[in-house]
Amino acid sequence: MPAVWLPYGSTSISIKIDHEDLAWVFPNVLNNNLFNLQMLNSILKSILREKRLLLMDPTLPNNVKGFFRKNLSENLKELSCFDMLNSNPVDVSSVESALLLSYPHLDPLIEFRGLGENLIPFNSKLWRDFKTDVVEASKSGDIVNIRDYLEDINSLIDLKLIMFAPWSENSHVLIVDNPVEAYEATKLFKKGLLSKIPNSKAELLMISAGGDPFDESLSRALCVFPNCLQGCDCDRIVLIAEGSMGLGLDPELVLSYNRKIELETPLILRYIDLCRGLLREKLVHTVSAIPDPLLKMILDSKAYDTLFDAYKASRLFLPKGSKTGIVTNASLTILEPVKEPNTGGGA
Repeated sequence: MPAVWLPYGSTSISIKIDHEDLAWVFPNVLNNNLFNLQMLNSILKSILREKRLLLMDPTLPNNVKGFFRKNLSENLKELSCFDMLNSNPVDVSSVESALLLSYPHLDPLIEFRGLGENLIPFNSKLWRDFKTDVVEASKSGDIVNIRDYLEDINSLIDLKLIMFAPWSENSHVLIVDNPVEAYEATKLFKKGLLSKIPNSKAELLMISAGGDPFDESLSRALCVFPNCLQGCDCDRIVLIAEGSMGLGLDPELVLSYNRKIELETPLILRYIDLCRGLLREKLVHTVSAIPDPLLKMILDSKAYDTLFDAYKASRLFLPKGSKTGIVTNASLTILEPVKEPNTGGGA
């Protein structure tokens, strides 16, 4: 009976599933030893030689953020997630050159995060257009062309990037000269992040947000779960997100969400709404430290203390031979169903 390990906060949890009940596990390989101290020290020396303003993206895991806070405190600016902003931040248009530290991952509405998109709010016109595009994409199911916005950022600031890239086979750190190069580099690897769902259909889908920082709050986890929900029609879902920070925003904001003033609200609500829509009418169980009342309010879901308990509850009344599909990292996985061959006969 194989044990499958799934990221959960800064650690991981496991589940043992009978071989005949396991359909597939995606992704197959990720570099779990990405953030070792020796590599971080090497990156640190490279950064210090650059003598640029240092920008730290919120996509970085907390242990990596802590390392850079300790060693680069004098010249480090931490960016906020663009979807959590409710107003324009302080203008930094006077900054001529900067170095961005990031951990690129998939996004259901803008394709990738961690490429400098957090600088868009610093330009009022770009921010206004960007918010409009994201809102429209969340309604239509399309993806915003983030490359166009990165080209605009490229014209405003000399921005070099150091990207920690667990999906890269040859080098787990990519250094590029501008956001557009960063986009092209990640685009090359996107095919490797597409996981074709085999013909052996899974009746139960188990998804981990990917651990820290993607599951530090429920709202952050709901930004990556759609990567795996948009291409899957399973009716039973197990979501895995530690949620040490709870929802991550005021629950009343979610309850009072009014689409008539959607451009005046944080974009995080569009991601939450997208995920809730994809989970509607599905049986959802959640492994999380988030209180039951909060999960019930946001997802109509119950929290379980252990993955085994959630798995057992989710399999109730499933017929013998039903399969379970597992996603260990929703931030780096897009599920894509295999198209059934056309077997229709001719005239």
